[in-house]
Amino acid sequence: MVGAPLSPGGHPKKEIREALEKWVAQGWALHQDGHWGRLYCPCAARCTTIPISSTPRNAGNEAKRINRTAARCPLPPEAANRSLTGLPRN
Repeated sequence: MVGAPLSPGGHPKKEIREALEKWVAQGWALHQDGHWGRLYCPCAARCTTIPISSTPRNAGNEAKRINRTAARCPLPPEAANRSLTGLPRN
């Protein structure tokens, strides 16, 4: 994680704010990075990171992308077989 922690309520777009609030409540970390911020999955390996733009062309589509990507984080944080790619180890 690069920058300082961010609050989901600080995002200027309502749809994105709601998506960020949902994932932060589930343990995801939101930090300052890039054009606005980056969302990090709760696992120790940080297998999923999602860039968050401050001014996307379509806020609704950006919120859907955030939700889709975050929902694909494959294994729970406590899974012993979690890898950096998110795929189970053999």
